[in-house]
Amino acid sequence: MAVPFYDHRKLYTRRKTEIDQAIFRVIESGCLDWGDEVPAFEAEFANWVGAAHAVTTNSGTAALQIALLALGIGRGDEVITVTNTDIGTISAIHCTGAESVFVDVDPATLCMDVAAVRAAIGPRTRAILPVDMFGQPAALLELGDLARSKGLVMVEDACLALGAEIGGRRIGTFSDITCFSFAPTKHLGSYGSGGACVTADAALAERMRKITAYGQDRARHRQIGRSPPPLHHETEGLNARLDEIQAAILRVKLPDVEESLAVRHHQAARYAAALADLVEVPSEVPGTRHAWRNYVVHLEERDRVREGLTARGIGSALSYAPPQHLQPVYAHKGFSRGAFPVSERSGDRLLGLPIGPHHDDAAINEVADGLCAAIRTLA
Repeated sequence: MAVPFYDHRKLYTRRKTEIDQAIFRVIESGCLDWGDEVPAFEAEFANWVGAAHAVTTNSGTAALQIALLALGIGRGDEVITVTNTDIGTISAIHCTGAESVFVDVDPATLCMDVAAVRAAIGPRTRAILPVDMFGQPAALLELGDLARSKGLVMVEDACLALGAEIGGRRIGTFSDITCFSFAPTKHLGSYGSGGACVTADAALAERMRKITAYGQDRARHRQIGRSPPPLHHETEGLNARLDEIQAAILRVKLPDVEESLAVRHHQAARYAAALADLVEVPSEVPGTRHAWRNYVVHLEERDRVREGLTARGIGSALSYAPPQHLQPVYAHKGFSRGAFPVSERSGDRLLGLPIGPHHDDAAINEVADGLCAAIRTLA
């Protein structure tokens, strides 16, 4: 039984009628830009998260960059983040003109180590940028307290963690700005690309709206095709907004996120029961709710085991490995092996397994059986 890592077609067929209707609704309206779908989705998404304001973007990376720009982060500033993450986390910092400062992660969560952050804060530090790795919330309460005590802002990369919780409270309300991704394989996936920033600050939300829209108030853009007013750029801006079709699709899919999270929890439990005696399995930190966007195990002989899975038709992933400080693009920073040992050990041993509502129990069992067989083959 072949098990692909992801199956977009299967998810589409479940909501085909509603998704098709949403797409045609936008096309038939003739309003492909600056219409009603984006603000409607923003209101619905903010309500789902429990945030006061949501500002959509055309990717999770754009969301991070826009969040930093809106907070005034730029040349001469430093932003502390982790290295076991997608390059978008780091390139978003650099695209503002600021510099990234890497810290290692907690071995239990693979999220930002609070003590390492405290030690890394310097005179140029302006922001802390934690990543909710694989769906596990970072130590947001402790990091938030640290940021406030040092006069810093906190921008959270929650692109892997929609629906995660701390103390029964959904992430999206712990940081100055929390950023999400709607890439096709995320919890709430678009049919292209998308992202969002959420915040409690109305002025900050309005600033982000202008940055995503060429530096102008959205209301001016909505007049295009009628009687457009003269240009009025209040800030430098980007063309980084979510488009109407993607917003319409995401409105259809948003009500399914809670069910998707329940499926992921169920599948994670099945994996843990089947694999705990063979590999290091991830766990849910007490007091938190893991979103399980990725189910990542750690094991020796990772690459040979992965070859065994591939031979059985089972997809897998090396999520954000090797870590960014060992990537050629950041060679100028001068890091070598040993700089961030926890991130490096994880990068050498991690293996992502298929998980999500596009799979059923039979597929999860097949993956677990295939992994066990591949490991035993090496014994």
